[in-house]
Amino acid sequence: MTNYKKLRVATYTRVSTLEQAEEGYSIQEQQDKLEKYCELKDWTITHRYSDPGFSGSNIKRPGIRELIAAAKQGDFDLVLVYKLDRLSRSQKDTLYLIEDVFQANQVDFVSLSENFDTSTPFGKAMIGILSVFAQLEREQIKERMTMGKIGRAKSGKAMGWSNVPFGYNLVGDVYEIDEFQATIVKRIFAEYLSGDSPVTIAKRLNDEGHLGKGTRWSWKTVRDILMNVVYTGYISFKGELYPGMHKPIIDMETYKNTQTQLEIRRVNADNPRPFRAKYMLSGLLKCHYCGSTLVIGVSINQRTKARSYRYNCPSSHPRKNSTYSQKAACPSKFIYKGTVEKQVIEEIEKLPKNFKHKKAPTVDVDAVKKQIKTIKGKQSKLMDLYLIDGIDVEELNRRNGEFNKQIEALNKNLSTVPTEPDVTEALNQAKNISELSYDEQKKLVRLLISEIEVANDSIKIHWRF
Repeated sequence: MTNYKKLRVATYTRVSTLEQAEEGYSIQEQQDKLEKYCELKDWTITHRYSDPGFSGSNIKRPGIRELIAAAKQGDFDLVLVYKLDRLSRSQKDTLYLIEDVFQANQVDFVSLSENFDTSTPFGKAMIGILSVFAQLEREQIKERMTMGKIGRAKSGKAMGWSNVPFGYNLVGDVYEIDEFQATIVKRIFAEYLSGDSPVTIAKRLNDEGHLGKGTRWSWKTVRDILMNVVYTGYISFKGELYPGMHKPIIDMETYKNTQTQLEIRRVNADNPRPFRAKYMLSGLLKCHYCGSTLVIGVSINQRTKARSYRYNCPSSHPRKNSTYSQKAACPSKFIYKGTVEKQVIEEIEKLPKNFKHKKAPTVDVDAVKKQIKTIKGKQSKLMDLYLIDGIDVEELNRRNGEFNKQIEALNKNLSTVPTEPDVTEALNQAKNISELSYDEQKKLVRLLISEIEVANDSIKIHWRF
């Protein structure tokens, strides 16, 4: 062994888990042993580097990076660790540190527990061998963890401990349905399949007071719900599906239909609002009688097998425990998709000769917006009453409906706004709307119209200008 007397020594210590600390690998335990060893050898410790709470699977650690930089500058002559795996558990990283950093800069390496010294041929050979076994140990740990997760998935237990899917609560190892949130999940799937886009659905939920969530909805959170197979009662792990111990919120057929629509309606990645609305009037049609958003459905002629699409008010056929449930069914009748689209196109074509600029708003916009925010805060507290105090869904809907009417009235005060440049351009295109493609018509409609109120014998368009 080389004479190390008076050589400058840098110590390195690391611990990643409480378990290692309990087994005697704590930072202080390692440092104490290294200092005693240096005292016996009469070596001088000039640098101390440490990485508490860092894994040895890679060298993305602040302490090891400082050690590497100092070694390249020639700040010490030898690096001393308590055990080889404190330096690294990766064979590749261990060899890189020893050969490309330490030896390349005339720095020797000593591991106290293994009694290996890179200044000797035997030490160099054994360091390589130990690196292989350290890497093997890490791969075995990784394999055991993976097998444990697969076993958990096969048993149907919950896999998302820190990110429980909206609509469920984690009780032990099983997802249990949150009845209110589940109605929102069902509603999201139903509204998407009826033609609404995730952007429209998220906006509607936010307008109603962040239903079921403490934070605002976004199109991404809506999309994530639409793509999550856990709602069918299955657990997904590494691309495989396993029957879950939890109850489904939607059926598999609905989920598969949704995935098909997501793919069909996907827009190129450059579009900031992907997963577009499927139909021209999706999300714009509101029931004149109860205020619900109309949803589209399909009917099939049993004789000709021809399909026809029509909009219905969901409250006209209330379901038990549904978000739309009411004491009495809404009197609204269905309206065919083609019929209402034709009516809207005809009204838009009239705009150039009937259009008149409106004056700028005279209301205190900030005050109105503040009041709306206050009411939405009350809606959020209403969710807490449902979740904590157990008020029933019917009472929740009644009180939430009252808040929505207040918000609607306040929004009407904000509706008189100066004509926006894009609206002005849209008005110039309106006279030729019949000549445009369906997608172009859809875009124009959404620039010009904020809402369409549908009664059994008429429609009333609320313009954006």
